[in-house]
Amino acid sequence: MSYLNPILADSFRTSAISKETIIPVKPTGTGKRVALTFDDGPHEKVTRQILKTLNKYDAKATFFMVGRRVPNNTKLVKDIYNSGHEIGNHTWNHPKLTSLTSKQVMSQLDSTDDAIYKAIGQYPTVFRPPYGAKNKRVTDLIDVPVVMWTIDTLDWKHRNANKLLPMVKNNLHNNAIILMHDIHQSTADGLDSVLAYLQKEGYECVTVSEILASQK
Repeated sequence: MSYLNPILADSFRTSAISKETIIPVKPTGTGKRVALTFDDGPHEKVTRQILKTLNKYDAKATFFMVGRRVPNNTKLVKDIYNSGHEIGNHTWNHPKLTSLTSKQVMSQLDSTDDAIYKAIGQYPTVFRPPYGAKNKRVTDLIDVPVVMWTIDTLDWKHRNANKLLPMVKNNLHNNAIILMHDIHQSTADGLDSVLAYLQKEGYECVTVSEILASQK
C-alpha cells in the first residue's frame, strides 16, 4: 500500500513510508554539469528570449557582454543578473586584443567593467577574449579568470536552429563549457531543444565560475 500511496485517495493512504513508490523520484546528485555561455550580447529581443528559455528549465548560464551594448539594455542586464546568471566581460567593441597595445586593452576592459557595474552594481566575474585571441601579455592585464570553451556550437556560422542540438550532442562531456551567441535568432530558437536534451541526460546547467571552482 505504501508503494501506491502517491496515487491513492487520502482515505486509503497508509502511514507507512516507502523509499520506492509508483511515481519514481528524479535522481539527484548525478554530478553531471555543463556551463552554457553566450557571447556578444545583450540583444533586446534575442537575449530576452534566451533568458525566458533558461528560466523555463531553471538553467543557469554565463553571459559575456560587449560593453557598448550594455547602456541601452540596462533593464535586460539587471534581469539577467537577478535571475541568477553570471555576467562576464567581453570587451567594449569586440576587437582582437592581441593586435592592441596594453593601454588599449585596459581601456576595453575598464569601459566594459564600468558599464556593467552601472547596470547591476557588481563588476563582471569572468572574461572572454573576442575570437579567443589571447597571449601572456593580454592575460597578465586581466585580474579575473579568462574563460575559453570546450564545445563550439558554430552557431555564428550555420545560423540554423536545427543544428544547435546536434553540435552539443555530438561533443557533450561532463564540465563542458559550451559557446553560443545571444545575438542570433537561430540560437534562441534552438535553445529549448538543447536544454530539454541536457535535462533528459541528467546534466545541470551552471555558471562558468561553478565549473572552474570544481576543477581547482
